[in-house]
Amino acid sequence: MELFDYYLRYMTEVFEGTRPAPDGIVVTAEDEAGRMQQLSAQLAEMGIAAFVRACAAQDGVTLPEKLCQQGGDTADLAALLSAAETPQEVSAQAPEKPVEPDPDAGKHAFEVFLDCVAMDDGLVQYLIDILKKQDWKEFYKLSQITTRMDLDPEEFLYWLGHREDYADQEERSCAVIMDSCVERLMNEGRLDVAAALLSGDEATFTSFRCEASELLHLPQATYDWFCRNYLDRDYPIRALMKWNGVTFPESRKQGDTL
Repeated sequence: MELFDYYLRYMTEVFEGTRPAPDGIVVTAEDEAGRMQQLSAQLAEMGIAAFVRACAAQDGVTLPEKLCQQGGDTADLAALLSAAETPQEVSAQAPEKPVEPDPDAGKHAFEVFLDCVAMDDGLVQYLIDILKKQDWKEFYKLSQITTRMDLDPEEFLYWLGHREDYADQEERSCAVIMDSCVERLMNEGRLDVAAALLSGDEATFTSFRCEASELLHLPQATYDWFCRNYLDRDYPIRALMKWNGVTFPESRKQGDTL
């Protein structure tokens, strides 16, 4: 098991009350929303690796230090998001720090969610798995952990499935063309080329552009065009989801708005 696997297991057990909260975590709310809010806030402060160590210690288990270092950016993800979203008390004697621009400013909540998930391949696969199973409880927990927001999974699927509908003409055109190219590569069994494209490999795009009829006579189809209108706009993760069996609704639930 990887660090995040342990984290999800222990977090779920604490959330459901089948495991006592370790030292540093106190969950008193009786309703699910309240429990998750309390838990996610404290996990953000504690950190994933420390939480996993504490829960393992409850079972008399000492996890390898190498395992606890696997998380990288993912291990500190909740803390980073919490720090970005929670006003910090500033000491009167502390010098003022320059305000850095918020990278998530102006982004849709679903974009922020996907940015968080895309930080780790394990999270991407986990999201795909719960969407395929339509395990909305797990989706709810994942959205709480990553963004501290209660995201609607069905509305998320509609939004991502119709991502280009909310874009300008250039992005819509790029999305349609590149989706067609990636789907064709996958159907032809050229999964290595499709994977390299979706990962943003410039050499692969340049080579593929010379063979793809959709791109060959399209002057604007540069690597920069591909990055701006496809790679940076959540289409690669949608392509992976489709290839792995995730379905996207054609219409929204009645009463939902974006």
